[in-house]
Amino acid sequence: MDDLQYKGYRSILLENDLIQIILLLDRGGEPVRWLHKPSDTDFIWHTRMGLLPQHALYPDYQMTYMGGWQEMLPEVSQTHVYRGTTVHRGESAITPWDYELIREDEEELRVRLSNRLRSLPLKVEKTFILRRGETIVRLEETVINESPKPLEFNWGHHLAFGAPFLNEYSTIEFAHGSAVVNMETDERSEWPWMPGSDDQVNLSFLAAPGTSRPLLAVECTTGNYRLNGSSKGLALSVSWNAAIWPYTWYWQNFAADSDAPFFGCEYNIGLEPFNVPPKWTLAEAAARGAALKLDSYGSLSAWLTIEVI
Repeated sequence: MDDLQYKGYRSILLENDLIQIILLLDRGGEPVRWLHKPSDTDFIWHTRMGLLPQHALYPDYQMTYMGGWQEMLPEVSQTHVYRGTTVHRGESAITPWDYELIREDEEELRVRLSNRLRSLPLKVEKTFILRRGETIVRLEETVINESPKPLEFNWGHHLAFGAPFLNEYSTIEFAHGSAVVNMETDERSEWPWMPGSDDQVNLSFLAAPGTSRPLLAVECTTGNYRLNGSSKGLALSVSWNAAIWPYTWYWQNFAADSDAPFFGCEYNIGLEPFNVPPKWTLAEAAARGAALKLDSYGSLSAWLTIEVI
């Protein structure tokens, strides 16, 4: 269903017999609902503020953050000036996307979303694919350089999880051999153990509310993790191009931070596939050779799947 308004945002609804998704076209094309129909479970976690109307005083990603899952491009860490332009954190997550219906029949639905960035001459195309009788949703994406000059960018998916699906009794699975890195201390360990911990903290188990944990990176060569919910016997399996997004940021927000932006009000985690380690800006990534790079008029494709189990 298209031509919809959801709390004032231009939106589109995609569904098959098992999954229903509402995408906010006016806000990054992000899902505001990811409903598993048989169990009546919505996998999108919202902050206490939820989705608010747009306001000129709060135009940036941080001040409009509502939880959920966002596409991050061309900058994933911090707004700054690069090559004479201001690259905003999560520009693609707060700007409008267009859409085109590619296929719609009883067996398959394909909808392509597109966004021309304002800071850099990059075009992003993202196709959502749902098939009848399946709980897996596939995203096929391409970033296109519309300039005759080479361009660098950072890219990834800011996937955050919380209630009603996830709580302190949920668990996380990464493939055997995955490495955990604390970028601030350069300490490393094998998943699921937290690097530098004297008491063998097992990261596959979530912490009690009020527990303070650092932002970590998980290097997973298979490009997959699984989140096991604590009720209804449900899990989420997320897979992606590990060659393009080799780092999974593990954001551990267990209602412990007394300051902005959450003031101890939220209990959630983020497991976010990115091309760079946590907090590297585009300028830093380019200087270190870690930024993604497109030749003149070049393109780069990737994919990501989210499956309810």
